[in-house]
Amino acid sequence: MSIRSTVLLVGLATSVALADTDVIASCRAAHADNPAAHIDCLERALQARDVDGPNRSLGAEQLRSRRESDDGPEQVEVRIASVSYSAEGRGLFATADGQLWRETERSPRSQQLQPGHEYSARIERGVLGGYRMYVDGVRRMIKVERLR
Repeated sequence: MSIRSTVLLVGLATSVALADTDVIASCRAAHADNPAAHIDCLERALQARDVDGPNRSLGAEQLRSRRESDDGPEQVEVRIASVSYSAEGRGLFATADGQLWRETERSPRSQQLQPGHEYSARIERGVLGGYRMYVDGVRRMIKVERLR
């Protein structure tokens, strides 16, 4: 078995719960005698699911267990509709379009956003990975990760 086949099978095994079992069965039935064609069939099904999914935007790769490449935007403008903080001081930010972002580092209470207010913000991909959120009117950057 080639390295490519092994990697694809491991990727498939980690996402079986998300995969459509009809697609798996049809690939198996159509290509039972040709392992390479079987793997190609499964790979096409996984790629189609990733491309057509509802979360193809900035930070979406944090939602996927398997990432081949990301050609999403480098930054996105958002409206923060809801703000809350955990007991440890990490913010949870819900955007108006349904995305959910969590602060990766604790914020001092004096620098936390006010729950109950709406904010305009820009989320950018960091140079060394991760995401940074810049909230209009706030003089600091907030490191965030996408949850939804």
